[in-house]
Amino acid sequence: APRPPTLNGSLWVVAGDPVTVTCGASSHPAPIVTVTRGRRVVAAAVYEPQVTLSLAAAAPQDAGEYLCRAENQHGESSLPFN
Repeated sequence: APRPPTLNGSLWVVAGDPVTVTCGASSHPAPIVTVTRGRRVVAAAVYEPQVTLSLAAAAPQDAGEYLCRAENQHGESSLPFN
Protein backbone atom coordinates (compact mmCIF):
# COMPACT_ATOMS: atom_id res chain seq x y z
CA ALA A 1 0.00 0.00 0.00
CA PRO A 2 1.17 3.58 -0.53
CA ARG A 3 2.75 5.38 2.39
CA PRO A 4 0.40 7.82 4.15
CA PRO A 5 0.02 11.05 2.16
CA THR A 6 1.68 14.29 3.23
CA LEU A 7 0.57 17.87 2.62
CA ASN A 8 2.60 20.91 1.61
CA GLY A 9 0.98 24.32 1.65
CA SER A 10 -0.88 26.59 4.00
CA LEU A 11 -4.26 25.49 5.29
CA TRP A 12 -4.88 28.94 6.83
CA VAL A 13 -6.51 30.99 4.12
CA VAL A 14 -8.04 34.45 3.83
CA ALA A 15 -11.05 34.81 1.51
CA GLY A 16 -9.94 36.12 -1.86
CA ASP A 17 -6.37 34.85 -1.52
CA PRO A 18 -4.95 32.19 -3.84
CA VAL A 19 -4.47 28.72 -2.34
CA THR A 20 -2.14 25.93 -3.40
CA VAL A 21 -1.97 22.65 -1.49
CA THR A 22 0.14 19.74 -2.69
CA CYS A 23 -0.61 16.23 -1.50
CA GLY A 24 1.77 13.41 -2.23
CA ALA A 25 2.51 9.81 -1.37
CA SER A 26 5.28 7.44 -2.32
CA SER A 27 4.73 3.86 -3.40
CA HIS A 28 5.84 1.25 -5.86
CA PRO A 29 4.15 1.02 -8.25
CA ALA A 30 3.32 4.72 -8.45
CA PRO A 31 -0.04 5.65 -6.95
CA ILE A 32 -3.13 7.38 -8.24
CA VAL A 33 -3.48 10.43 -5.97
CA THR A 34 -6.81 12.22 -5.65
CA VAL A 35 -8.19 15.07 -3.57
CA THR A 36 -11.92 14.90 -2.96
CA ARG A 37 -14.41 17.16 -1.28
CA GLY A 38 -17.49 15.18 -0.38
CA ARG A 39 -17.97 12.80 -3.30
CA ARG A 40 -16.43 15.16 -5.87
CA VAL A 41 -12.85 14.77 -7.13
CA VAL A 42 -11.30 18.26 -7.17
CA ALA A 43 -7.74 17.25 -8.19
CA ALA A 44 -6.15 14.04 -9.47
CA ALA A 45 -2.81 12.69 -10.68
CA VAL A 46 -2.46 9.26 -12.27
CA TYR A 47 0.81 7.40 -11.66
CA GLU A 48 2.42 10.54 -10.28
CA PRO A 49 3.76 10.97 -6.72
CA GLN A 50 1.71 14.10 -5.97
CA VAL A 51 -1.29 16.21 -6.92
CA THR A 52 -1.79 19.96 -6.52
CA LEU A 53 -5.06 21.61 -5.59
CA SER A 54 -5.08 25.26 -6.67
CA LEU A 55 -7.74 27.91 -6.12
CA ALA A 56 -7.23 31.32 -7.74
CA ALA A 57 -9.28 33.06 -5.03
CA ALA A 58 -10.51 31.19 -1.97
CA ALA A 59 -14.18 31.71 -1.15
CA PRO A 60 -16.18 30.82 1.97
CA GLN A 61 -17.90 28.01 0.08
CA ASP A 62 -14.48 26.36 -0.43
CA ALA A 63 -14.26 25.70 3.32
CA GLY A 64 -14.88 22.16 4.49
CA GLU A 65 -13.24 18.77 4.74
CA TYR A 66 -11.11 17.45 1.90
CA LEU A 67 -9.53 14.01 1.59
CA CYS A 68 -6.19 13.22 -0.05
CA ARG A 69 -6.11 9.58 -1.10
CA ALA A 70 -3.30 7.55 -2.66
CA GLU A 71 -4.00 4.10 -4.06
CA ASN A 72 -2.38 1.38 -6.11
CA GLN A 73 -3.01 -2.34 -6.52
CA HIS A 74 -1.53 -3.01 -3.06
CA GLY A 75 -4.00 -0.82 -1.16
CA GLU A 76 -4.71 2.77 -0.21
CA SER A 77 -3.82 5.46 2.32
CA SER A 78 -5.63 8.70 2.99
CA LEU A 79 -5.31 11.97 4.89
CA PRO A 80 -8.23 14.29 5.67
CA PHE A 81 -7.66 18.06 5.84
CA ASN A 82 -9.74 21.24 5.97
